[in-house]
Amino acid sequence: MFGRRQVALSRGDDRVVSTGLADRLKERQTALRRLRLTRAVKTAVVVLAIVLTVWALAFSPLLGLQVRRISVAGSDGSVSDKQVRDVLASYEGDSLLRLDTGRLSTQVSDKLVRVRRAQVTRAWPHGLRVHLTMRVPVATVQDSDGYQVLDNEAVVLERVSEAPSGLVTIVPDSAAQTSGPQRISAKQVAAVTQVVGSLTPETLAQVSSGSATEAGQVTLTLSSGASVVWGNSQDNGLKARVLATLMTTTASVYDVSSPHRPTTRSADGAATTAAAPSQAS
Repeated sequence: MFGRRQVALSRGDDRVVSTGLADRLKERQTALRRLRLTRAVKTAVVVLAIVLTVWALAFSPLLGLQVRRISVAGSDGSVSDKQVRDVLASYEGDSLLRLDTGRLSTQVSDKLVRVRRAQVTRAWPHGLRVHLTMRVPVATVQDSDGYQVLDNEAVVLERVSEAPSGLVTIVPDSAAQTSGPQRISAKQVAAVTQVVGSLTPETLAQVSSGSATEAGQVTLTLSSGASVVWGNSQDNGLKARVLATLMTTTASVYDVSSPHRPTTRSADGAATTAAAPSQAS
């Protein structure tokens, strides 16, 4: 009997041990589930906070563009603030974070012909700053509808019924042998505008007209009656500097077609080789 009682006790101990292990395992599983649930809740809260932040900043009115808060600088008066705002009006309410300022800059310069370049930057929290670089009218040419006003890239800035004062008039090539009215080609117009656009303001103020051959050889006429043999449109910047120096002396012809050996001719036909470009610049 003593042996059987010992066996019974041993079996009871086994059951107690087994029950204890099961309870601890259950507690551990419960704690693990709670930990997972806590982590899931925290993750959900973080994700929700991120979603709400993104929505608030990118899609809500919090940082929405207000067109009336678009400021414009750099205009010469030919483009109004309202015209710039009208170009950007379709973005009213869009978050500043989502606006592509590079694209907006291109839109302004594409839609407004008088604008050469536009730079759009954000003005937090609801505005934009638009800085304009304007096209400068330098020449005019007559067409069937009146006169075109052009910049140095031969872009037509406007059409007017009468030739504006203060601009270089592009005229037909007088040396061309043609019968009937002589047309001025787009190539000739572009050649003259490039040259005129490279002149210093002081020189430009003394130029009354310009012409070009079909080969692109440009000649300018000054208000004094003197002429400038420019040649092609290579080295325009150098030629402009050389011409500005040559015009400090009186001559009937200023020849900068070879800017490294420029010459002048007086009314009696005497030719003079001018200073080297290094001295002229």
